[in-house]
Amino acid sequence: MSQIENIKNMWREGSSIAEIREVTELDRKTISKYIQQEDFSEEPEQYAKDIRPSKLDPYKPVIDDLLEKQSEYYHKQRFTATRMHEYLVKECGAKELEHSYILVRKYMKAWKNGRRRNNDPGTLKLVWYPGEAQVDFGQADFIDTDGSYVRKHYLVISFPYSNMAVYEILPGENGECVCQGLLDFFMYLGGVPYNIVFDNATGIAKRYANIIHQSELFTRFRLHYGFIARFANIHAGYEKGCVENKVGALRRNLLVPPMKLAYPIQQFNKEVMIPQSFAFRADELHYEKGITGTELFELDRKALGSLPKNTFHVARIESMRTNGTGSLTLESNHTYVLGPERSNDSVLVSKGAWEISVYTRDGAFIKTFPRAYGKEPTTTYDIEAMLSASIYKPNAWMNSPVRDVMEDGGFKQYLDGIDSAGRRRGLYMLNECTERYGFGIASVAANRLCKDGKVPSKEDLIVLCNRLVSFPIEASDNPTNVSLGAYDALLNKAGGTAS
Repeated sequence: MSQIENIKNMWREGSSIAEIREVTELDRKTISKYIQQEDFSEEPEQYAKDIRPSKLDPYKPVIDDLLEKQSEYYHKQRFTATRMHEYLVKECGAKELEHSYILVRKYMKAWKNGRRRNNDPGTLKLVWYPGEAQVDFGQADFIDTDGSYVRKHYLVISFPYSNMAVYEILPGENGECVCQGLLDFFMYLGGVPYNIVFDNATGIAKRYANIIHQSELFTRFRLHYGFIARFANIHAGYEKGCVENKVGALRRNLLVPPMKLAYPIQQFNKEVMIPQSFAFRADELHYEKGITGTELFELDRKALGSLPKNTFHVARIESMRTNGTGSLTLESNHTYVLGPERSNDSVLVSKGAWEISVYTRDGAFIKTFPRAYGKEPTTTYDIEAMLSASIYKPNAWMNSPVRDVMEDGGFKQYLDGIDSAGRRRGLYMLNECTERYGFGIASVAANRLCKDGKVPSKEDLIVLCNRLVSFPIEASDNPTNVSLGAYDALLNKAGGTAS
């Protein structure tokens, strides 16, 4: 264009075509064309590509047919451009395409892009308002306390208006976990979003064609906190694109390298996961609005609904019946053993995200178990109940779950070697202390006192249990390193009594 402008200027100043030709070294016809040109505006037709004949044209129907049919194949077993080029040359006899791999590759790419455009209606640019939220699950690897990698589920709630989000680890992706995660978020944020968009009815509802049936637990939870639940359409991820981006962004930034876990997970969520995610890039400018996420979230916070007076108890309650061993089986592969005292009994089971609590039919509490997840079968015992039952069946000790979980030590060895009557007495004493102090304290105390086959008395066992409750074992070996030599005389029997 600068050259055309130069020609026009020289012509206006009186230069002849010959003089312009001498300066620009252009052909006379070219110079005349630009001198006479008056319209310099552009039209789309100038940029439209001419469709030229190609030596691939005779084989395009073959390629189209092969690509159409491959939709029936295993998705990892389809045509690559290399294989398509080889097929055309060797099996279709297209020798003229022997050096035209690039031509085949470009056509296959154009075919796939065209197919994608035809099948995809595109996405809408959506407008989000303060107080609206989106929720979705993600997965990431964490470092467990033993140094191994463990994959965990995490729930994310994001606010598209401010682009802020929080997340926490949950044991699964069922309805109890969704409600528990939302409850934790509401409590942290101090309010409830008035409108929440969820994925395609995962965990909290089921979709039948275009009809969504929400679970009873989620319906109760939603009514309790007074928010509207919307579910994204099938294959319409853009409807909750903010939270999908947050799921990946939090994983790539806060969880790389993998984060070290601390237990209990519920406390780890409150102290680490939720605050850390809420502070993530909070002071950066919003990509469209030009102010920080922290400032924008103040508008989100003002639009949140208030928390109700009573906190919702996240649990699904079912009436169940134990079997002959006093066991319950949930999700077909997770067994919880209450003990023979509860055999063939009708009970109420309260299933929360983290725990399973069992009650009698009239509502009396029996036992709480940590809830198990996953496809692998698990068995969880009520050790206190199993210990109580062992008193009446001492000969079953060697195969008892109580023996299996008890740490090795003098008292365990004593129970292994004593006769039935002596074992019953030992189990009775251990059970009495377990009822008062818990099995963990009682079993540790019994093992520490039982040395060289000498069985402790019940009084000695109670005294040590009392001390362990108020002064842990790990702090009992003079951790301050203060010299205690001044008190040796008090323990020296041979030296007499200190004054």
